[in-house]
Amino acid sequence: MDYKLVFTSISIVCGFLSAFAWLYASRVKVSDKKAVALLEKRAKKNKEKPNYARMTFDGADIRETWRAQTKWNSLGAIFASISMSFQVILQIFFE
Repeated sequence: MDYKLVFTSISIVCGFLSAFAWLYASRVKVSDKKAVALLEKRAKKNKEKPNYARMTFDGADIRETWRAQTKWNSLGAIFASISMSFQVILQIFFE
């Protein structure tokens, strides 16, 4: 088995996934209607009364948009670190 090819392929795929996640994070918006549904779902899960206090800008809920951006930014960082780790392994052990 050619480990160099496997590690290079994993690095490339993770690099593309990282780029996609960061691109999506920069464009994601959570609509006000969807934010209300998320608030109600979260409150029901925690057996609490929903807190409808929120801020909207340009039709998107700010807090829920930030929450979605945080999730996608985290995924982008994870994929970037995996890609970088495989590149380091390639440089140390296969060059």
